[in-house]
Amino acid sequence: MSLVNRRRAIYTGLARHLPEDELLPMLSYWEAHYAEKPAFALNEFLAEVARRCSQKLERASLYRELLGIMNGPSTALLPDPLVQLQVWRSGAGSVAAEVSGPDAQARQTFVELSSRLFAALPDARQKDLRRLAAGDLSRLNVDAELRLRLRTWLEQGGKLERIVLQLEQLRTLLSLIYGGLCELFGPVQADQLLSRAVREVDELNLPLPPQKLL
Repeated sequence: MSLVNRRRAIYTGLARHLPEDELLPMLSYWEAHYAEKPAFALNEFLAEVARRCSQKLERASLYRELLGIMNGPSTALLPDPLVQLQVWRSGAGSVAAEVSGPDAQARQTFVELSSRLFAALPDARQKDLRRLAAGDLSRLNVDAELRLRLRTWLEQGGKLERIVLQLEQLRTLLSLIYGGLCELFGPVQADQLLSRAVREVDELNLPLPPQKLL
């Protein structure tokens, strides 16, 4: 089955159960994390759908339904939603890698907070902070591959994009950054830097207030 028809099939199945404001984010999540995975990963994806979306869904039933859609005629599929996805991504920006929900909201807030904490420092000190935080990633309960990607993000900068973390993991990661600030500048100045970043992010009125990550 081609990527286009797989996308159409996922879209057709989810459209029967998800409200419009969750449908495209969830489809984007599938495309970013599961489109290239083997067919058996569909069950894993549906577990994410059930966990992240507001509707109460029965994963086993949805799995059987989607398998039936994928094995059925392509004429029964909804049109390819590629254009709608592109429009949604252009408006959602960095959030487009995730679906709306507690973890996605936490990610959005974390990105804003961490970027401000790093940007507040001179280049040399920023590199020191990144190195210190990267050196303590064993505190995060993640697999070796994800830990390596996080280390690369911390040491080299850039965007989180394909790094998916849960709310508690993002709290821990922010704690590592704060710990690095304390080691570099002492707790008083670290608190000042963090408080200023929190105030700035608070003014953005994000779905998850920055205080929820502390």
